Amino acid sequence: MSHNLPVSTSSHGFSGDNLSENFPSSGLLQNRYRLHKWIGQGGFGKTFLAFDQLQPAQPYCVIKQIMSPLPTCESQPRNALRQEGLRLAELGQHPQIPALLDLFEQGGQGYLVQEFIEGQTLEQELAEAGAFKAAQIRQLLTQLLPVLQFIHDRHIIHRDIKPANIIRHRQDGQLVLVDFGAAKAIAEDLPIQTGTLIGSAEYAAPEQTRGRAVFASDLYSLGVTCIHLLTQMPPFDLFDTGEDAWNWQNFLPHPIDSSLAHILNRLLQPAINRRYQFASEVLEDLTFLPQAEVNPASGASSSVSATVYEPLTRKWHHISDLREQSELVWAVAPFLRPHAIDFPFTDCKNFF
Repeated sequence: MSHNLPVSTSSHGFSGDNLSENFPSSGLLQNRYRLHKWIGQGGFGKTFLAFDQLQPAQPYCVIKQIMSPLPTCESQPRNALRQEGLRLAELGQHPQIPALLDLFEQGGQGYLVQEFIEGQTLEQELAEAGAFKAAQIRQLLTQLLPVLQFIHDRHIIHRDIKPANIIRHRQDGQLVLVDFGAAKAIAEDLPIQTGTLIGSAEYAAPEQTRGRAVFASDLYSLGVTCIHLLTQMPPFDLFDTGEDAWNWQNFLPHPIDSSLAHILNRLLQPAINRRYQFASEVLEDLTFLPQAEVNPASGASSSVSATVYEPLTRKWHHISDLREQSELVWAVAPFLRPHAIDFPFTDCKNFF
């Protein structure tokens, strides 16, 4: 669920109809957070835009209401929620990931409060400005790959990389990765759940659709994100099931250099062993792009030839009937480890 909704008091404002029966009718949580707008609902739970009334400027924040009521303190699910808070707190230390501001329980349900990111998602940019150019994709990769490496170094897989979950911050233009609702992780000694599709079907790697996501699954989704932005076509329409291959280069409205195309094609490999394994590997290959390709903003002609691939008339084998299945669900990763970090919120002691 992205955090970039424009703030207004239009007819799309807060309505109690979107609350659970345990939510206060006043729309006020902890005598602090005043609900302003319902954002949506995903695998993590319901999401709202709110004001923090205890802060002088009353800044906006994002509140996530956990889907199911919390059980007793001794139960395993409650401990898993605590671990989720610890994990989000650690991830939020990165400047391109929303910070976790608070975690609390009220009315038998858990709530997470995260930083509000003001800006547009890349999906919105695509709809407004049209297909991305090669230079924009290189910038995207350069900004997001270090974020993925940061996440993976902490034994976490995002599992839902897509344009709607990438926001360009309005203030500095930096890309921010949001919505870690699909990045469910628990301790190694808890039962393992496999065979569950997580993330969004159009962007998910083959192994992820079988419930066996690995770090390289995020890289695959990043590759699908790039070709969607380059072509402005739904990912399912770019995949030929007859050849079991992506044919995105046939639908490019702008030139793209062969070296960048090679990087994207390696990100998109169905077989894990033929794909990039780590974000750092992709970054290393990006550094070897000729300088004229890396910074084409000056308008100077590139010394590397670029090819525009015209659309071909052919019989496609679409799997577009799966589009409606692009929903978030929960899953766990068997190799994740809990992290021994101090939880930074004094207001949450009663919860733990």
